Amino acid sequence: MQAWARREEVREQLRADESAIDLVCGEINEAVSGADLVILAMPTGFMAEVVSSIDDRVLHESSLVTDVGSVKGAVMDDVAPLVVAKGGTFFGSHPMAGSEKKGLDFAEKDLFQGATVILTPYEGAESSTDSESRLTRFWESLGGRVFVRDAETHDRIVAAISHLPHLVAAALARSVLSDSPEAAPFSGGGFRDTTRVAGGPEEMWSGILADNHAAVSQRLGKLIQDLEIWKEALDTLDRDQLRGFLSEARELREAL
Repeated sequence: MQAWARREEVREQLRADESAIDLVCGEINEAVSGADLVILAMPTGFMAEVVSSIDDRVLHESSLVTDVGSVKGAVMDDVAPLVVAKGGTFFGSHPMAGSEKKGLDFAEKDLFQGATVILTPYEGAESSTDSESRLTRFWESLGGRVFVRDAETHDRIVAAISHLPHLVAAALARSVLSDSPEAAPFSGGGFRDTTRVAGGPEEMWSGILADNHAAVSQRLGKLIQDLEIWKEALDTLDRDQLRGFLSEARELREAL
């Protein structure tokens, strides 16, 4: 396995872990040269620039390029065509794994064990069957459970179960702790668990929310409508309705 990182301090960390990487490169073409599989593991906003920096002669027809980005619409529009223009093949990946922690210090060797992985074909590709098979074998070898969805469906799904929860956690942390900072020392597991993902890096998450803004906004609008119904039940002290809401929510959560 060969790896490239933009910053020297990250390359030094990779070199220190002799079990993970065979060759750590300071130049992108050195890392990509001869690779059958290239994984773009970076914020989506940097992917096009990185792919553009790869020499045209480095990628070839059997060079399969994938990404691990959280939004696929922007990747298919901005990144996939660049890969194809350079002679490679593109097929998107999104392993639904990780935490709010940032950096190699929080790497986990079993990160993808049991994790859902969504593969997204590039519609501009002439044939994607072989690429899908290769990526499926790769992710399953790491313990992943693979599903295939188009970019629009992918972005709609992750808006609901990943991006909206992060936005809500951030909004809750900001609303409560900025308005009532004196409550912080008394917070227990419920508040901490609910707001845990708000600890994620804002540089990455602002890009994710911006890239998937339409789908996230649609889900947020639906949530706001639902919250208004909850508020009305509180304002009218409708105990039966509150109990019904909570019961439905519990049953849906338990079914996960």
